[in-house]
Amino acid sequence: MSRRGFTLIELMVSLIVATIVGGALVRMTLAQARFMDQQEAWRSARSVSRSGINRLVSDLRNVEAVGGVEAAVAGGQDFTIRVPYAFGVLCRVNANVTTVSLLPVDSAMYNGPGYSGFAWRKNTTGAYTYVAGTALPVLPGTVIDCTGALPVGFGITTVASINGSPAGQVVNLTSAAGLLAPPAGPDVGSIVFLYRQVRYQFKNSVSVPGRTALWRTTLGIGGTTEELAAPFANTARVNFYVLNTATAQAAVPALLSDIRGLELVLDGMSERTPGGSTAPKTANVTTSVFFQNRPD
Repeated sequence: MSRRGFTLIELMVSLIVATIVGGALVRMTLAQARFMDQQEAWRSARSVSRSGINRLVSDLRNVEAVGGVEAAVAGGQDFTIRVPYAFGVLCRVNANVTTVSLLPVDSAMYNGPGYSGFAWRKNTTGAYTYVAGTALPVLPGTVIDCTGALPVGFGITTVASINGSPAGQVVNLTSAAGLLAPPAGPDVGSIVFLYRQVRYQFKNSVSVPGRTALWRTTLGIGGTTEELAAPFANTARVNFYVLNTATAQAAVPALLSDIRGLELVLDGMSERTPGGSTAPKTANVTTSVFFQNRPD
């Protein structure tokens, strides 16, 4: 029996149909790959912004309103803040040594590098005075300075460890000039906190050459420098909330003590340019942090 095969025309039609379908599938696959590449670039850019926010907010959330910002330059890409990390009350002032009873604090936070000094709060005005420290706080072994050598009826008991939690401690804080004893100086029981000077900068990255990174430097005793996140767009910066204004300004105010918060403009970028784009992706992330202990 004779068998009938495909004609040349049928084969050509089949090839044309297969080519059309295959081309459509290839285009769909390429489009999906470009879409996924774009999404990955967006995720990478957002990750850079979020990692920068986490560390900045951690430092800024306890900054005191009037003296918290120590320095700032035009452009908002270089600023220095005083970051409190341990709180307590003043027990005694003796020449250039100030004895303080500290509340419990996480040991990793307390022992971190960069101790810069301490600040004490004037009870009548609520204003803080910052004092540069000349040495790391040490355990003086004179707890009686807090419990015994005080005005009658006024004793300070250092908080002990409870169920394995960090315990408070009595420390001696030294300064070059020292503090005046009461009533000219701080009163016994005045609030005191230890602080670190921390400088943030948007500058050239080491991990991603040719791009901008967020750097954090502790300026006190044993201070260190670290690159927190990269890359950022050149527009990444901070703006300044001044006194009671609702909108942050780009210009650094004449009086840094007027700053009441910072607007964080963290425009993160992807490390590479995704397919179908002419430049790396940028994630525009903006948030605000307002300082504590506002006098106004």
